[in-house]
Amino acid sequence: MNVLTRRRAPSVAFAQNPYLPLGLVGALFVAIYWETFAFMMGRWRSDEAFQHGWLVIPVALWVVWTKRETLKALSPGSSRAGLWVIGLALLMHLFEKAVDLNGPSPVSIPVFIAGAVLYFAGPAFLRELAFPIAYLVFMIPIPGGFTELVSFPLRLLATNLSKIVAGWFGVHVYGAGMNLQFGQPHGNEWLQLEVADPCSGLHSLMAIKAVHAIFAYFTRLRIGWKWLLFWCALPIALLSNLTRIVGIVLIGAYWSKDIALGLFHTYSSFILYPIALLILFSFGRFLEWLTVDRARSPSS
Repeated sequence: MNVLTRRRAPSVAFAQNPYLPLGLVGALFVAIYWETFAFMMGRWRSDEAFQHGWLVIPVALWVVWTKRETLKALSPGSSRAGLWVIGLALLMHLFEKAVDLNGPSPVSIPVFIAGAVLYFAGPAFLRELAFPIAYLVFMIPIPGGFTELVSFPLRLLATNLSKIVAGWFGVHVYGAGMNLQFGQPHGNEWLQLEVADPCSGLHSLMAIKAVHAIFAYFTRLRIGWKWLLFWCALPIALLSNLTRIVGIVLIGAYWSKDIALGLFHTYSSFILYPIALLILFSFGRFLEWLTVDRARSPSS
């Protein structure tokens, strides 16, 4: 009986009053991070690249719910190392405030939660909840200065590739940097486009990777194949964005400038985004067939 009591009590204080330590940690979390959450929600409202942030926490909670039976079977424990992890999260938060830099505080949120789980429930619970805790990273907006570092090379790559692909269809595209200039092969109008930041592919990339992380996690693949499937979202999202830019060029060159810059530019993402996800899901199913189903099928 004494052994069982020691296994289930994270600390002496927690054994005497199981609500006081947890309540204090919860109050500390709210007091520290309410401004951080307000900042992130502001970015979720204003930045198209991170509008999926509203869904990250509900999805993470849903993943925890799917693991409820597994969690019930675990024996609660504790590790004082969780206090060090919480301390690390607090240092990250304070560092952001000290240097007036956006980024460390949002990143410290999953670190804080991981430390709390480790301290109050033990390593077994943390291992089981590692994915939904790590999934919270997708709700963190990239700081403004780093956004340009990511989007600029994506824009440049999309611009240069679109010139090459459009040339395969008889449209010779000129222009330097992010500018696309081309004439209509069967007309006299000269068109000029600029691949702006929203066309970099960063918007669709962040949302696609957030969705595909869930899909990869629930596949029957081994962990290495899961990571391969997850990172395949990057080239497929870039290909989807390249298709959109080339589509604008070809429609403008061979059909109508107004349709290309109006209807197609506005609504093409609603078509290409589901197609990109369908390609990823199909590739995941193919990997399952290749590595799991074939291995289980009887040899001929």
